[in-house]
Order: sequence, then structure tokens, then C-alpha cells
Amino acid sequence: MYTVNLSSDLKDVLERIRGMCFKVESIVSLCMDGFMKHKIQLVDEAKKVSQAIHEEENELIGLLSDKAAKSNMDGELIKSMMVVVGHLEMATNALDGILQHVKIKVNEGVLFSDKGVSEISHIFRETLDVVKTAGDAIMTKNEVLKKYVIDKYASLAQTVDAYSEEHEERLIKGVCQPKSSSLYLNIVDSLVNVVCHMKQAVERLFVSRW
Repeated sequence: MYTVNLSSDLKDVLERIRGMCFKVESIVSLCMDGFMKHKIQLVDEAKKVSQAIHEEENELIGLLSDKAAKSNMDGELIKSMMVVVGHLEMATNALDGILQHVKIKVNEGVLFSDKGVSEISHIFRETLDVVKTAGDAIMTKNEVLKKYVIDKYASLAQTVDAYSEEHEERLIKGVCQPKSSSLYLNIVDSLVNVVCHMKQAVERLFVSRW
């Protein structure tokens, strides 16, 4: 494993970072199921996981800041870890926004067109795939997995652009209502942001000396 050169305490930090990745994956899965099944309890469960990530981020940043102040520690390595943790936090922030929009959809009974539901479901599944792979890349530092994450982000960004154009056409034709339009756009944009931050976390890891 590439962790062989890490001190025991930094290995512990890396394990906690991996745990954050698994939690992000859990939120995406719960959020997707909450959206598709109209179950608010799944959204509430995801919020609890989100809170755990935010608490973990605060603890890790504090811990790494303390370590950075020590003269015998590798400052650049610690900075890389802090950046990775920060991107996982920002991915979670994007998911928090999605959870809020899904909650509105469920509580207010906002209807989406069949096409809109199909598109969001597809983007959710693609996001979940990227998050899982990003977590595996962080665990293994595998170059193939890194490339997969980067390529998937580029592909998903193009897909969302195409979906957004089709969505505008549905809105003009009255197939999609203004309320559902706002929720749709916010959800898909936030999902792309989740993938973007996971990609950036992986990229930062691979330029470090972990």
C-alpha cells in the first residue's frame, strides 16, 4: 500500500478521509432513493450522515493544523490532506442543497415529467458511480481509477449541458412547470458540483507524496 511511508498518525487521518468518502457515497444513495421513492425519512437519514461529515471535517482540519505547526512534519503533505478534506466537505455542501430540494419536492408534491425523472435518475446513478470510484482511488491510489473519475466528470458535465437544453425546451412547451424547473436545475447542477469536488480531491491526492 502507498501508505507505507506515512507516520501512524497520518495513516489514521487517511483512514478517516476514506470514511468521509464512504459517507458521501451513502448520502448520494439515500438522496437518490428519497427522490425516486418520495420518502422524506431517507432525506432525514442522509442529513444525519451529512452532519457527521461536517463534524469530521472540523476535527480533521484542526488536527492537521496542529500537525502543520510542528517543525518535524511534512508541511506540503499535510496541506494536501487538508485540501482533500476540504473538497469532501464542499461535495457534502452540494449534497446538503440537493437534500433540501428533494425535501421540497416530497413535502409539496412537486411533479416532474417522466423525461425529467429519467434524466435526474441517470445523473444520480452516474454521480454515485464517480463517488464510489473516487473513494476506491483514495484507498488504492490507482492511476486507472483516477483517470476514470476525471473522464467521468467531463462526460457528465456534457450530459448535464445537453439535459439542460432539453429541459428549457420542455419548459417553453409547458411540459415542465416553473416550480419543478427550479428544483430540476438546482439538483442537476449540484450533482455536477459533487462530482467536480470528488475529482479535485482525487487529483490533489495524486500530486502528493502519500
